[in-house]
Amino acid sequence: MTKNSRLFTKNEWQILQDILTDAGELALRYFGKNIKNWQKDDDTPVTEADLAVNDFLAENLYKLRPEFGWLSEETTDDPARLKQNYVWLIDPIDGTKAFIKGQAEWAISVAIVKDNRPILGLVYDPVAKILYTAEQHFGAFANGRKIAATSRPHIIGANILAYEFHFAHMAQFSGYVWPQMQYNIVNSMAMRVSLVAAGRFDAMVSFTNKGEWDMAAADIIIHEAGGIISDGFGNRLIYNKPKPSLPHMVAAGTQLHQLIIQHTMNFNFKSKLKL
Repeated sequence: MTKNSRLFTKNEWQILQDILTDAGELALRYFGKNIKNWQKDDDTPVTEADLAVNDFLAENLYKLRPEFGWLSEETTDDPARLKQNYVWLIDPIDGTKAFIKGQAEWAISVAIVKDNRPILGLVYDPVAKILYTAEQHFGAFANGRKIAATSRPHIIGANILAYEFHFAHMAQFSGYVWPQMQYNIVNSMAMRVSLVAAGRFDAMVSFTNKGEWDMAAADIIIHEAGGIISDGFGNRLIYNKPKPSLPHMVAAGTQLHQLIIQHTMNFNFKSKLKL
């Protein structure tokens, strides 16, 4: 595949988008109802809806590209993915805690990773019916309309998606004063970054470790929207690792991202935080 060639034909790309929207309709059948849910071994929640959507995506995405590797939050990990050129990276329902509570702060996330970086991503918000999409070198879109991260050049007063108490905790732990910002939050990590990519918020900061499936699709979306996502020291996020986890993260437009990184690199990230 050359730099400016597409991974899918126009017809295949439409099929892929249809798979995401159909998966969203499936999830909505469970949303707001008293569904079965339990804690996994890693103490994170899962529901019957997560598994149903995961099975649906596995069946349909494999049909589209059966040769690709597979990594999903709700599928037993197969190390064979580490040897594949392309890997599907899936979160059937990102924001399961919100889903269980009946809060509209969850999304379906699908990405394709090559050489440890996402090259294509889709994040679907079934409640709002917004489909965020991006492919490397071809821009980022929300329901087909091009999106862009904000070009805010100042950190003070920035509208940020983050838990304010995390900043207070990290500042106290590190003996560091954080600039004043406006704090908001949604449960889904993929949705947070997509909202920043769409210019709805200036930045997203997270101090807790996440799964690769939480971030892969949103990663390529914000980069194609002219923004950046990195760890708290400014390093690029790496995917399809033997242990598929990611550290603290900062997402924003290019100017604001650099300003935030100048502050987060002063934090001691060994401090333990839990949502």
